[in-house]
Amino acid sequence: MSVREFYDGFALDYHLVYGDWTAAVERQGAALDRLIRAIHKNPVDVLDCSCGIGTQAIGLARLGYQVKGTDISERSLERARVEAARLGVDIAFAVCDFRDLSPVQGTFDVVISCDNAIPHLLTDDDLLRAFRAMRSKLRPNGLLVISVRDYDKMLVDLPVTATPQIDPGPPRKVLVRLNDWDSPDSPMYTVRFLILTEDPAGWTVANYSSRYRAVRRATVTQAVEKVGFTNVTWHQGEDVRFHQPVMTALNAAR
Repeated sequence: MSVREFYDGFALDYHLVYGDWTAAVERQGAALDRLIRAIHKNPVDVLDCSCGIGTQAIGLARLGYQVKGTDISERSLERARVEAARLGVDIAFAVCDFRDLSPVQGTFDVVISCDNAIPHLLTDDDLLRAFRAMRSKLRPNGLLVISVRDYDKMLVDLPVTATPQIDPGPPRKVLVRLNDWDSPDSPMYTVRFLILTEDPAGWTVANYSSRYRAVRRATVTQAVEKVGFTNVTWHQGEDVRFHQPVMTALNAAR
């Protein structure tokens, strides 16, 4: 299953990952806003280049940012448009692979890619392509914001599951996450989201899976610096009140 197919299929249920998704939109938007304003003097516009169903894009738009959202999944963008309208913000959404952002017009003060999108890039070449594309969409001294899981820890623990999320419905749903690691010494793994849905006849199960590469911070830092970013800084999630570690970097003026 391709990354596009994974997110196309998962789009209608993706909010289950967060428990209370609307609260997550507000919380994550506030956390990113604090971090952005601590580094950038006057941020106005943001490109969310892996926006999914709009979690961070909508959160920042509700705080006054001019936001454009792009994603590889059209069905995720369809959901994002519905949610943006429901929550009262105007965001332009468009299909785009973040390894090639040339179709996106203009440049921005901030480019973000959150919620562990980067580890879908399974090779170093793709990682460099993505960061070059992101840098191309930033103004001089613009800010890059990336969030990824704490893979330095995960590659030690190799967790096989996470706490299930329960949506009381109706219909009642349970989200179960499984991590199938290729081997104890490999960074490659498959994530499987099992969605159990209750109906009058019993329970049904839907399965959405995708490949990931557990990229250590040093690998991400090296790639970001190689394409020309400076001031690379990692922020612990608990320090910035975000659910994942966050990396920030500046687009050095050419």
